[in-house]
Amino acid sequence: MKKLGIAVLVMMMIALVGCGGQSTVKIIEEERTYPEPDAVVSSLEDAGFTVEKSESIAEAGVEATRIKAVNGEEYLDVCYNVASSEDMDKIVEYYTGSYKKYNLVSDDKVVYCYSSESVVESAGLE
Repeated sequence: MKKLGIAVLVMMMIALVGCGGQSTVKIIEEERTYPEPDAVVSSLEDAGFTVEKSESIAEAGVEATRIKAVNGEEYLDVCYNVASSEDMDKIVEYYTGSYKKYNLVSDDKVVYCYSSESVVESAGLE
């Protein structure tokens, strides 16, 4: 299933190359640890972001811990505890359809979409 999710991400990346915009996709193969969702919320709020935390990404029909943060043109949309590769694919599809310019990172249990490296640093994800 993980291989299928990775294949779908690669196919979406290839399809989007010709669509304009400057989007990037990173697929994380090695084991990574991420800060807890509450720590990410706190870091983003300290950096001046307006933050919403929920237990689903309703637009994609997926249950996952979601943190959505915005500060002007800067944003981060991250989902923790994604249950399956099918749910991961739904979230990726939602992100690629919802954000014109994005950077996308996908892992086994975490997927996030962000506007710039500074946002990721502010959240403590890098």
